[in-house]
Amino acid sequence: MQSMQTVPVRSGTSTVWVAYQAGSSQPVCLQRRPGAGLVMVTDVNAGAMVTWGRRRGDYSASGRRLRVVLGTGESYKGFLYLRLILRAMLRAGLGRDAVVLSLGGGVVGDVAGLAAACYMRGVSIVQHPTTLLACVDSAMGGKVGINTGAFKNAVGCIHPPRYMEAQMGRVAALPWRQWRAGLAEAAKMGACLDRDFYCWLAVHSHDVARRAAPAVASMVSRCAELKSYVTARDDVEAGARACLNLGHTIGHAVESGMRYKHWLHGEAVSLGIVLMAYSSHRLGLLPKADAAQLVRMLSSLRLPVRRPLGVDAARLADALSADKKNRGESVCVVLLRGIGDGVALEVPRDAMLCAWSGAVHRHT
Repeated sequence: MQSMQTVPVRSGTSTVWVAYQAGSSQPVCLQRRPGAGLVMVTDVNAGAMVTWGRRRGDYSASGRRLRVVLGTGESYKGFLYLRLILRAMLRAGLGRDAVVLSLGGGVVGDVAGLAAACYMRGVSIVQHPTTLLACVDSAMGGKVGINTGAFKNAVGCIHPPRYMEAQMGRVAALPWRQWRAGLAEAAKMGACLDRDFYCWLAVHSHDVARRAAPAVASMVSRCAELKSYVTARDDVEAGARACLNLGHTIGHAVESGMRYKHWLHGEAVSLGIVLMAYSSHRLGLLPKADAAQLVRMLSSLRLPVRRPLGVDAARLADALSADKKNRGESVCVVLLRGIGDGVALEVPRDAMLCAWSGAVHRHT
């Protein structure tokens, strides 16, 4: 795979350097000798990819190193595992100069990032994503959080990383289903922010699906640039950044309705994008041809475009009522005025249930 560039992602007054590197070498944090403690939070899959050294902490002059290994899946994104990380850091006697290294996908990045934000009122976090979804979206913007029952990401904050480093040789080795889940987030970027990038992705969908290095390099770099464009103008999701939630309101409700089983996050977001495209057309915002084109592109990436049988309207209503973007009987969703032109609007919750009822079933 070709060498890739470093992209500055601006968030408010700070700048996060995002590096997409070729190969699958050790994270930079593990190659250096930090002056303070280093806590690596990872999962059982990503943790096996790196050489850590001693299992116990190292009390040498380089500072103590701790490793916290979680399981995989959304069930590990909760208070129990946040507490586990924080207690490990406290028992090790780490100070405010400690560094947390997140090595894994979106779940690991969220819970490790929140632990870093909470510990001693905030320590540095370095994101080393190992999934495509985290590379193109979740690891860059600084949004971290945990779930509380049916409430997705209900406890969290904005805590940008010191920097983000992705070894694309490792990411490109993902199982096919994990890879296409990441493609859903890249498609979201184009659909709500950049028509030219969306058109490029539609033309090169076969190349990114088969993980051709030049196409992947262009895709991840452009996603970082688009993320920077938004977070530089709105780092706390008070305005422009809300557009990045395209497909997520329905997507989170689907995940919750399926009890975080069966579908990956990116797969649920894909369905959410489809429903928002059709809803935008019914409201007279999006031409029917654009809605159909968006569905065809997601379908060409083998992403879900039909709703699962396991979630009925009643279960979806319960999940929507737990959405953190609720405003009374309304919920804030992102609709499309055109491909590349998303807008956040408050709509009645019943309208989302109508959109769900009108969608075509899909076997799970």
